[in-house]
Amino acid sequence: MSFLNKITGSARSATIAGLMACAALPAAAQDFKWTVQTAYASGDDLHLSFVRLAEMVEAMSGGRLVMEVSPGGAFVPSFDVLDAVNDGVIDAAGGDADYWVGKHPAGSLFASAPGFGMPSIDLMGWMAYGGGKELFDEYINETLQMTDTVAFLLSPAQAQPFGWFETPVTSTKDIKGLKYRTPGLPVDVMREMGAAVVTVPGSEVVPALEQGVIEAAEYFGPKADMILGLPDVRKVYMMPSYLQLGLIQNFFISRDRWEELPDDLQAIVTYGVMAESADFYWKGLDENSKALATMENEMGVQVAETPRDVMEAQLVAWTAVLDRYAGQDEFFAKVLDSQREFAARVVPLKARINPPADIALKHFGFD
Repeated sequence: MSFLNKITGSARSATIAGLMACAALPAAAQDFKWTVQTAYASGDDLHLSFVRLAEMVEAMSGGRLVMEVSPGGAFVPSFDVLDAVNDGVIDAAGGDADYWVGKHPAGSLFASAPGFGMPSIDLMGWMAYGGGKELFDEYINETLQMTDTVAFLLSPAQAQPFGWFETPVTSTKDIKGLKYRTPGLPVDVMREMGAAVVTVPGSEVVPALEQGVIEAAEYFGPKADMILGLPDVRKVYMMPSYLQLGLIQNFFISRDRWEELPDDLQAIVTYGVMAESADFYWKGLDENSKALATMENEMGVQVAETPRDVMEAQLVAWTAVLDRYAGQDEFFAKVLDSQREFAARVVPLKARINPPADIALKHFGFD
């Protein structure tokens, strides 16, 4: 073989080897960018939860999945984000199922209803291990007919205070005729207790109090309430309450956008939701405790304990409302039965296994 033939043969062999090596390499990773809108204001903790989720997903995906998160109203009205995802107007959205009560009352069962004594962190346990997630998927995809939507539940919050009042509530008599703001099924609960409920969006709560449209209101929690400006118009902050035993948010994704993701990015979103859920709860403990101290010590807010008979009356009213809807709707009843079965094990367990907080409060001088 000539020297030239040797060179040509070597080059041919190298070329073939290179082509085979390239064929063995995985295809170039595809990048994805989603337009996301929440149902909340830009400074709201609920909105910021989705901002942090987007940051987590972008970091874990090495920038392959970027979610550009905008606040409520950026593309569609806040209460329309679910429809917008299902219709393909936006790629994903954040909200909570209290907002979908107008479509079907079972929404609050997945958001802020008392869950037979389960706060939101326990309700997340029901959703993960007690059948709640499957029921929520049925609620979104079948009951609401949002068939082109993939739904996640995330970011459980602490129990929400009873709210802001001109003077402390001393008995259930003080609720009668009170012009009070709250969303979702709690509207029915407060009406059951005799309140004259007026529903206004979160951004309008402070102006409504200033103008006398409402006399009292609840919003979310100490930090969010302080940012909203509630301590500027009311100085009596009532807590605790069974009206909203926490809150769970929803992350909605267009089914087309979801199904075009490779398996690893789907896993990153799935576990990113779980990571943000944990961090949201931890962060809430830190920030809400600091905000409450600021309001008490620097803003002249009086934190008043809700009377026990008022909280008992809240649960009586909740039971009446839930029983009424369960009697009218088979799906609503099915969700309630599932919650009751899980709560019958979990609520007694926590009551028996967790020592009472008042002993620690007294011992360490926190009360």
